[in-house]
Formats: sequence, C-alpha cells, structure tokens
Amino acid sequence: MNSTCNSTLMYSSGLAVLLGIVILVSLSCSVAEDNEVLTDLEQARLSFEQYMEDPDNMTILFPDQDPGIPIYARVGPILNQFFVTENLLVIPFYRDTDCIREDFNFLDYYDPPVAFGCELNVEGKFVIENDAEEGSFPIMAHTQGTQVSLWIVDWHEFQALLENESVTLPELEALNPVKAVAQQYEEYLSPRFHEHEVVIEAQGIILNSDQQFTFNLTHREDQIETITLILE
Repeated sequence: MNSTCNSTLMYSSGLAVLLGIVILVSLSCSVAEDNEVLTDLEQARLSFEQYMEDPDNMTILFPDQDPGIPIYARVGPILNQFFVTENLLVIPFYRDTDCIREDFNFLDYYDPPVAFGCELNVEGKFVIENDAEEGSFPIMAHTQGTQVSLWIVDWHEFQALLENESVTLPELEALNPVKAVAQQYEEYLSPRFHEHEVVIEAQGIILNSDQQFTFNLTHREDQIETITLILE
C-alpha cells in the first residue's frame, strides 16, 4: 500500500508561538491503494464463488450428492496432465490406492463405474448450469481433503512406462515412489476442454520419514504454468 500524506501545521499565536509549540497538527492524507495481487488459488476461489452465486447455476456436493469424477488420480495424457518438476512427477490420488485394481491402466484415465466403488479421500462441490445436459462437465469444481495421497516418482523412469503405453499400480510401485500424505489439500478445477485449468495447493508429510512437503501447481490447457515441490 502506498500512502502520500500532506501535513499542515497550525500554530497558535502569542506564547505558544514564542515557545515554538505545535498545538495542532492536521494531517490530510490521500491514500492510493494498489490493487491486491491474488494468487492463482485465490483467483480461482473468487471465480468459483461467483459461479455459485449465479442463479442460473446449481451447486452439487460430492460425495454426498454425487459420487465424484470416476478417476483414481490426476495423471494421464489427456491435456498432458503430467505434473513434473526437477525430473519428479507428482501424482495426486483422489481415491484409496489400496482399492485400485491392479490391471487398470492410468493412461485410460477414467474407469466408470468401477472407480465409484473406491472410497474418495477428498470431498467438495461443483457448479453446473441448471439446464446442463446430463453427462456435461461442470463449470468448475472445488476439492479438498486432509488425507490425500501423493506419490512422487522419477519422471524418466515413468516415461519408460509411457513407451509401453501401460501404467498400472504395480508398475508405479516398482518405481519405488516417495509416498506422501497431504494433510491440507485444496484444488480448483475447470474441466471443460476449451478452458481447462487445475490449481492445487498441498502440504503434508512424507510417510516413514520426518520430512514435510509443499506442492503448488497451476496447469492451464495442456501446459504447466507454475509448479513447485519443496521437500524439507
């Protein structure tokens, strides 16, 4: 915040003037506030709230009113959703990894209706038009959780799996992933292809160690705009 203040000093006459005593200070300040710079997550939150307030839209809770998206993890070739930094691939899991069938290929991304049988480790809400056709992607979704699994694997080794066009849970396990749990996980997703955006902020612990981590991501269309992974 930048402030510019003009001070006007008013002195009384007589003895006060002789003593050089200021008996009144009148401050006239004009304050010019810079527009606050929002983070990507804050901007996404603002957009989501505006969509919710629109009377033409409705808000649906998941998993209470909807089973959620039929995927296990946000990783796959659709719009190049591989979140890579410093040769490390970060894979956020929405559902219990112990429930994922061993022959499922993560490159297929969706697994309806089987995925619905795996417990969600997240909850949230999405906004969609009141008159949207059945099966339409929502306008925007907000996801959060306190026990969200994130696996961190070597990107070069993962790419070898991509060459075989198969990435299964046992194959991921064979890469000796660093397994983490986000104790604070927040995500805003705009899933429609022409305006696809994923914004994630997460922090938590690395399992079987004393390490903590923070993870931040903004992915728009098919490109990573910003990504940070800090292991402490």
